[in-house]
Amino acid sequence: MKQRDALQKNKSKKKRNTIAKSMITTRSSKKEQLLSPTADNNNSNDRISDLPEELLHRIFSFLPIKSTAQTTVLSKRWNHLSLWRTHPHLDFSPLSPNPPHIPRLNHQFQSPTDFIPVVLSRRQQDSNISTFRFFGNVSDTRLLDCLNRVMNHAIEKLEVDVYLDGSITIPPCLFSSKTLRVLKLNHQKKYSVPEKIGLPLVHTLSLTYAYIKHGSDLFSGERFPLLRNLLLENCRGMTVLNINCPGLEILKLGCLGLEGLDISGVGLLELQVINCFLDAYSWTKIRAARLRSIYWVNITPVEFTTEVFSDLNTGFLCFDSNTLNSASEFISALCFARFLCVTSKVLKILGDIDCAGGFPCSFSNLTTLKLHTNMTKDEITGIICLLRSSPILHTITISVNDCSDTRYESWDEEQCLESQSRTFESLEHHLKVVRIHIQYTTVLMTRHKTTLNFVEFLLRHGKVLQEITLTSNSSRWDCSIQRPNILWKMKFPRASSVVNTSVAYQM
Repeated sequence: MKQRDALQKNKSKKKRNTIAKSMITTRSSKKEQLLSPTADNNNSNDRISDLPEELLHRIFSFLPIKSTAQTTVLSKRWNHLSLWRTHPHLDFSPLSPNPPHIPRLNHQFQSPTDFIPVVLSRRQQDSNISTFRFFGNVSDTRLLDCLNRVMNHAIEKLEVDVYLDGSITIPPCLFSSKTLRVLKLNHQKKYSVPEKIGLPLVHTLSLTYAYIKHGSDLFSGERFPLLRNLLLENCRGMTVLNINCPGLEILKLGCLGLEGLDISGVGLLELQVINCFLDAYSWTKIRAARLRSIYWVNITPVEFTTEVFSDLNTGFLCFDSNTLNSASEFISALCFARFLCVTSKVLKILGDIDCAGGFPCSFSNLTTLKLHTNMTKDEITGIICLLRSSPILHTITISVNDCSDTRYESWDEEQCLESQSRTFESLEHHLKVVRIHIQYTTVLMTRHKTTLNFVEFLLRHGKVLQEITLTSNSSRWDCSIQRPNILWKMKFPRASSVVNTSVAYQM
């Protein structure tokens, strides 16, 4: 039995050795085949050429256009067939000699972008262009040549941000394309948008310095059925702008010189309007129940007609108004906001509304409040109005502006604040963080006194307060306020036993 077991062990050991030797032989033979000079050169030396064209284009899309052209030295196929000429992603923006909107000071030197029409002229006729991006300085004839050429290649994404010496007429075919999905046109000279326009596949549209004559019925769901993002900036020609695109999600308007603005968007989520109105007789209507973010900055008084934004998360307000009723209606539309930032003009309006009978609604969801104020009497009244109307406010940040108005207001802010203290539900249960920053250059010492009185008021009545931070950007403030008053401020009576106070100078 023992001899039989020994024979079986020897046989199995010899078998394992034979298998190991065959594996080593196989590996070495494959290695010799790969390194053999007689191997098929077409398969071993230029394997990149065997990749599918779609995969090569995908690889090229991550490279600058200059690097894409230089890859012709890597492959015989790329060199002879000029594969990069069919590349669908043409981003020439890195070749711009100057940033956009900065003209060339010396026109005798040839621009690196002058060869772009040559590249387009040598492109294969049946090759589509997914992206064409071009930033920089260019002549009007060369720009028109490029636009006409790319429109012959089923362009999907077109971005042009250039500086021209004169105005141009954009090819009408650009505004009736059946393939464009993204269109961004921006240059410092006026160009006209035709009356007959329809871009059925465009989801992103950005027009800057355009002349739009028919703005009252241009931006509709019929003309732009898939539009989701719209930006209009420094455009002229419109008196009334109507926007009624059901799929629109993001709308940004700036410097349009309008008399009227009518926005209707059942899917609108983000709205930004900056200095878009002509005079004090301008008006606006907003119907966007799903709006989540609004950024509204307009110095010109405007009459508002709007509905409540029940899904609103963030609001920024800086505006003036002819009537308190109109302003109150607009501010009330933001009553569901969770974060709100308002400026001194809005605080003054809120103060006037409060004095005229009180703010008609409550910011029931507001947890974070940011204020830009001059700490005047009217604005303090507006701050009181907001505190009273924000029952679950958690954090308040106040930036005391550098105000050039040096008029002195004689009023007892301590008595004014104390008279309202019982109506501040947020001070009783929710307010935990207060941050105040003073922009100090010409701010009067009376404004410092008002700020410190406000801090003292919060310390007296903030029962759950955890942090109060007082900072400034001036070393002069640091010497005149912080050192003499820090000990005095620390002696303020406190409603909260866990509050942490700090005073600091910041650059």
